[in-house]
Amino acid sequence: MKFNRGLILCVFIMITFTINITQIYATEKRKKTMMEYMSNFLNSDSGKLARVNAEEGENSLRFREVAKLNKKHKKKATQHREEEETEVENFNMSNSTMLSESEAPGLNPNTTSRENTPKPILEEWFMISSKAFLRRDKFPPIVIGPKKTLAIKTDNNNFRINGAYGNKNLKDKLPNDKFFWFRLSGLNLYYSSTKTDINILGAVSIETVDQVMTPGQDSSTEYITTCFKVTDQLREEWKICGMKEETVKLWFCQLKSFLNIADPNNCPELIKGDANVPKVITKTTEITTPIVIIPIPSKHCNENWNYQKLAEDWECDCKEGREQSPIDLPKIADAIESTIKPLMEYAPVKIDGLDPTVDESIDKEGKLRIQLKENLLRIFADKFGRIVTIDGAIYHANEINIHAPSEHTLNGKKYDLEVTILHSGVSVGDIAKSASLSFLFEKAPGKYNGFIEDLDYFDLPNTLNTSRDMKNPVSIANIFKTEETEEMSTLNPFSFFTYQGSLTTPPCTEDTIVYVASEPLKIGSTSLQLIEEATRIPDMQDNRGNVIVSNFINDTSRPVQPLNGRPVFHFDHTKTCGPAPLLKPAPPSGHYEKIRKAMTSYFYVNNNKPSGLPNSYVVSEDEAKGKGNKPKPVNSF
Repeated sequence: MKFNRGLILCVFIMITFTINITQIYATEKRKKTMMEYMSNFLNSDSGKLARVNAEEGENSLRFREVAKLNKKHKKKATQHREEEETEVENFNMSNSTMLSESEAPGLNPNTTSRENTPKPILEEWFMISSKAFLRRDKFPPIVIGPKKTLAIKTDNNNFRINGAYGNKNLKDKLPNDKFFWFRLSGLNLYYSSTKTDINILGAVSIETVDQVMTPGQDSSTEYITTCFKVTDQLREEWKICGMKEETVKLWFCQLKSFLNIADPNNCPELIKGDANVPKVITKTTEITTPIVIIPIPSKHCNENWNYQKLAEDWECDCKEGREQSPIDLPKIADAIESTIKPLMEYAPVKIDGLDPTVDESIDKEGKLRIQLKENLLRIFADKFGRIVTIDGAIYHANEINIHAPSEHTLNGKKYDLEVTILHSGVSVGDIAKSASLSFLFEKAPGKYNGFIEDLDYFDLPNTLNTSRDMKNPVSIANIFKTEETEEMSTLNPFSFFTYQGSLTTPPCTEDTIVYVASEPLKIGSTSLQLIEEATRIPDMQDNRGNVIVSNFINDTSRPVQPLNGRPVFHFDHTKTCGPAPLLKPAPPSGHYEKIRKAMTSYFYVNNNKPSGLPNSYVVSEDEAKGKGNKPKPVNSF
């Protein structure tokens, strides 16, 4: 039997053609099957599907078909080379991440009890950060050619970098090189390079979810991002960040719902359901106007206190204390006699060169000033002197207050003026303690007091100008100086009451030793009136010329407080130290007066009452007798 060679050749060609057609059809069918396989993977959280995909590894159908097509179409090698390398990179990265135990895709055990397999219910662009990216045992480099490897890239904050960013052939526009397309299915997060990319770059099986962070500009991007943290089943921590705060909170609340965790602060209405439940639409009002929150101090006791209600509105210790000052001092016979006297030392304070204080009662210039503060005439210094008690406690005098009328009373009698020297404890154990020394003054015509004269009472501060520089040094010892020519270097001995009390001005601090001289001193009428006027708010005149009469109370004394069973002691210096030595004979009882006529004449009145003659007023003996620098009168008596 002879065979026709031509016929045999034709049959061979047909068989070859049929085989090629069959292979092409099988190839296209396999490609279609791969597409369906990856689509099912994206839309399912089945752990079995993830393991099957991981076992195929480099033997994947898609990898082999890509290689075959590359050989088959040699003419288009240049055109397709870049696309093939991209596909191999994405595929290999997908395999490496899927092989990682901490990111193995699949349904979280917490959701396996559901009958229907959930589909991805949320999709969005997010960034992902984790220190796990730095671990080569979990994400080893992949060899893609001779001497060429491919590894995961991250920035300084461990945010993964998307290798597809910047590819001109991509249809999707990425916000920047750190964003990936995320899908949420049950308790599993999947992410890929783009929306249309079928390669899964990673998946996180969520075990717990942390709170939503405050929106802020991350150093990894120029956008304002909001983030939340999750932990997978292997306790690896992952940070998920997005540009839209409401979207991030929606994902956060959806995860909370899957975990059955209530979060009323971030999720007032818990999101329920899965793929079969429609998305929750949240209406959010965004505040674009900046709000500046300025903290204000809480209210303190006796803020902006004054004497307008006669101290009845003072609070805290001033109202609740049991050892408050001032008090009504008893008769000397009714007080408890005491022989204990503290050491009292005082020295003159110069008008400048003082050390500044923190509360600026003494400013940086260091000048000695008299101030009208809290409606009180006050003088501040770093040290006027000191008191040392018998138990060794040391108190430094650093403030002088002038009250008109007096605060303490003697057997119910209120006096015209009270000068109080405040002392602060400086010895160990006495820092929070205080001591005060007070002198009462009674008005008397023509009386001279060295301390009052040093105040320069013709130029005192007032409500319009609350501070004046002192022109004379201040010496506490001059409070007993009754003659201008008299020299006082130390404090004369004096008798005093003492009791346990408090400061007489807010904060009315107790644990204060109070000393009050038991013999009132004298003050001239003119100086007393000028001191009282300094604390008064004067009458004003408006723009129309109307006079506004001031009803401001210039009483700067606190009413007496209950004694509450406290003992009051009295020290009599005449029994212990003897009477004060007389440097000169006591002056006769009387005073000089002058009356202005065509000439000035002086005459002597032999008692302490003014003569009552028209235009006559009290003058000093030196002026009447023409002593000192004053002009001599033409006629004198």
